[in-house]
Amino acid sequence: MKFRIDPAVVQLFGSETRAKVLGVLASSVEPKTGYEIAKALDASAPKVYAVLKRLETSGFLKAVSKGSQFKGYFMVDDDLRRLLAKKVRISVEKDWFSPEMVREREKAFRLANKMVVKVPKAGRIPKEIPNRREFIRPPEKDRVVARIAARDHAPR
Repeated sequence: MKFRIDPAVVQLFGSETRAKVLGVLASSVEPKTGYEIAKALDASAPKVYAVLKRLETSGFLKAVSKGSQFKGYFMVDDDLRRLLAKKVRISVEKDWFSPEMVREREKAFRLANKMVVKVPKAGRIPKEIPNRREFIRPPEKDRVVARIAARDHAPR
C-alpha cells in the first residue's frame, strides 16, 4: 500500500523511507522486524534494514532478539514517538487490532461521546455585512426555483 507523507516531515527526517519506518515504529505496540516493516510499507527490505541500522547506531532505536535469528526494533524516545504519532501515523493491522490499541480507541470514543458542543443559533443577516443584498434572494427567484424543482421531481 502506498503512503503519502507530508513533504515537511520527509525534509525533517531526511528521507521518505526513514519517515515511514519511524511512523510504523511510533504506532507499534511491540518491536517490529525489518521484514514486517518493509511488508507493511510495501518497501524494499534492504532499504528498510539500512534505515533501521542507521537509526539504531544513532540511538533512536533499540534492537531486541525476536526468535533465534531475528531482531525486533522499537523506539526509545517517547517525545519523538509522540511527534511521529501526530504527523506520521502508520498502523500495521496486527497492532491496530491488538487488545491494547482497541482499549485505547474505546477510551478515546468514550471521551468523545462526553463532549458537548453548543452550536449558536443562526440569526438574521446583520446589517453590517458588506453587500448584504447579495445574501437575500428575491421572492421572484424563490418562485422560479420552486417551479423548476417541481418540474424536475414530477412523476413521469
